[in-house]
Amino acid sequence: MVLVPPDGLNASSLIAAKGAELKFWIIKTNESAEKKVLNVSGTVETLRSSLAAYYGFDLTVNPRVETINVPTVDESIRDRQWADLVSLGIEWKDSIKAGKQFKLVPEVPEALVPKTSIQSILPGIELPGIELGSANQQSIAQIPSTPSSQNSLPTGTGPNVIANQFRFTGNSSHLANSPAPAAMNSVAQVMHPHIPSHLPVPSPTLSPSTSAAAGLREVGILDDISTVIAGLERCEGLRQVIEQIESGDVQAIRDRYGPSEPGRRGTADPSWPKYSNLVSKRERIHRVLMQDFAGDKERFFNYFTVPPPATKKRKRGADVSDLPTEYFRSFRKIVEAIPWREADIVAERQKAEYLDGEGEFSDVKWGQVWDGKNSWEIWREIGKERYQNTKKKAEDINS
Repeated sequence: MVLVPPDGLNASSLIAAKGAELKFWIIKTNESAEKKVLNVSGTVETLRSSLAAYYGFDLTVNPRVETINVPTVDESIRDRQWADLVSLGIEWKDSIKAGKQFKLVPEVPEALVPKTSIQSILPGIELPGIELGSANQQSIAQIPSTPSSQNSLPTGTGPNVIANQFRFTGNSSHLANSPAPAAMNSVAQVMHPHIPSHLPVPSPTLSPSTSAAAGLREVGILDDISTVIAGLERCEGLRQVIEQIESGDVQAIRDRYGPSEPGRRGTADPSWPKYSNLVSKRERIHRVLMQDFAGDKERFFNYFTVPPPATKKRKRGADVSDLPTEYFRSFRKIVEAIPWREADIVAERQKAEYLDGEGEFSDVKWGQVWDGKNSWEIWREIGKERYQNTKKKAEDINS
């Protein structure tokens, strides 16, 4: 019989795998064999060796590196770009709500921008002279002014760009002899002097807008970004919590508001206390899935599934399509129970039945009793599983 390893298991991945991955593959192997063929307890090297022996992998030969499903550099860059966009959008919205103008690049005063003469850049080009007569003066006055002074451009402007601005046919006297046209006609007359100056060119009509209206539009755009936080706050289901972690929404909020390094609270955004519990509880739930349940979602969700709540009897013919199809224990209750479970497991491990001849804890004896079970499943087996602090409740009653 040909043994088919679980998805993702090969000689290359087996060499690089950690403890959680090895245990996950062993669980899948036992399920596939419909019996216990491998022991899930033991050191990392023991687990790796048992998997290699079972499937016939040769770990002494450097296998060909698999590239399937390996994240590329481009994917990593794209993920970071999306996280930066979310952070930038939140900053944008905060600025608008505070009545401030959001700018990607700070303004530079005009006086600090270096300017140079066009003639010094193009010493070999004759620029057509323009007489500032009454017609020209009126035409030039109707053209919107720019921050730069006449015949000046920022340093570094290419000669070809400047030459193109002054390249037109005809003599300069044509502009002086033409009647004063409208602002748009003045531009057309300079660029195309062969067109009659009396050719009607409609002037654009700009609808008035206020900074307040622009700010409201910006807030409307940024409201889409705030739905990430709103979605996290509304979520109650355990399955949705895992999806939020895996989609990157939780990490985006930590990147935006959290400290620059773990434990450095002083580097966090002032709004971080408002979101820290929202983020940390979801991260702890995800660690339970990945570490305690070795990433096995089916086993994880089955463990925390609870019976549907007792409800009143529905009328005959009532629509039941709106009822949930699955019920899970509250993820907040699970997070609260983590320290209680840890304390109970520590107490269990100190019992004499798990000690060796020297009075030290024995992984072998522990594995013989609880083979294949994680700490949550053991917690349930020893009858200590609870999701409310019974000790605190007893203290409240006696006080």
